Amino acid sequence: MSAETASIFSSRAARVTLVMSCLFATTGVTLVFLPRWLEVERGLSGAEIGAVLSLAQLTRIFTGPAIAFWADGVADRRTPFRLMAIAAMAAYAAFFLLADGFWQLLALGFVALSLVQALVPLIEAATLRATASGKMNYGVARGIGSVAFIFANVLGGFVVAQFGVGAIVIWVLAGLAAVIASSWTTLLPDPSSHQIVASSDRFKALIDLLRTRRFLILIFACGLIQSGHAFYYGFSVIVWRGQGVSAETIGFLWAMGVAVEVAFLWSLGFFERRFSPETMIIAGAGGGVLRWIAMGFAPTGWVLWPLQALHALSFAAAHVGVMRLLYRDTPEAQAGMAQTLYAALSGGILIGASMLLSGVLYDAVGARGYWAMALIALAGGALALLLVKPTPRVKNATLG
Repeated sequence: MSAETASIFSSRAARVTLVMSCLFATTGVTLVFLPRWLEVERGLSGAEIGAVLSLAQLTRIFTGPAIAFWADGVADRRTPFRLMAIAAMAAYAAFFLLADGFWQLLALGFVALSLVQALVPLIEAATLRATASGKMNYGVARGIGSVAFIFANVLGGFVVAQFGVGAIVIWVLAGLAAVIASSWTTLLPDPSSHQIVASSDRFKALIDLLRTRRFLILIFACGLIQSGHAFYYGFSVIVWRGQGVSAETIGFLWAMGVAVEVAFLWSLGFFERRFSPETMIIAGAGGGVLRWIAMGFAPTGWVLWPLQALHALSFAAAHVGVMRLLYRDTPEAQAGMAQTLYAALSGGILIGASMLLSGVLYDAVGARGYWAMALIALAGGALALLLVKPTPRVKNATLG
């Protein structure tokens, strides 16, 4: 191994990527198989599953900024992540092992899901900071995290097929233990690059951020595009299992979606040289509309694979676009809050409302609930058009 290669593997970016990979290897199982676990192991209906999955998302608009407000005020940005990882493992243990009945599952699920959701924007912001030095670019680092997600999709499908959906309990708790261990043993000190200011000044900065028209358009547009995935996240496994698709195949289908995401991320330089972040966001909306319209017809067989490939647009392109704009347009002192506000909206109240709607739609119309997701993605794309700056008009030269 050359000195340069060794330097990359020991770099801050590689260390953050390891922690992110452990986190994504955990969420790659919960996102796919938790709805099925709630149905099979706890006997919940579609509406009840939607409620358990959405409560943490609906309240994330409050819990997310509160956590970010705290995180922005610490001297070492590792501390909030480490403490919340420990709390998340304890909460998930109580959720899986102690909760009995809908109301207990709702309450403990709220705590567990809220804590894990809060970890994601913190590790995203840490990845953007760590990759700014150039030893590893953001696309490569985020792509490695997505590979860990694929690993969880595929291997998780085999584990569930072999041992039953109850096996996800061990997977999730072990995954969170890995997040805790990696965050405490590998992360380098991450001091705030800006002076820690008083709570009143940070609150004023938050208000200023919320008064910025372009920021609000950005997070609402991309929030709608991403919340169009709610029916897919909550009920795709249940729909496919009802159609006789095996757990192993479902794991591969989810992996296919993330595999094209990884290919996109690892080719990010090619796309960013040709397309602006705003264009990628609009392309993501278009991919989502096409994908959800087609999924609403409950297709089976080979057609599912190209539809899963649209994940490169419906999720990855839109995600990269918003990450680039947040990083480019937000002051360093507000970076954590900006990331969390976006996550609170896209992975919070909007997708939470969409998840609640999805549960009702699944009980009422089955797979046709995807069509509502197409309308949501379309609304996000229409709003994203406002992000495109008009091309300056050039006056025609006077003849003669």
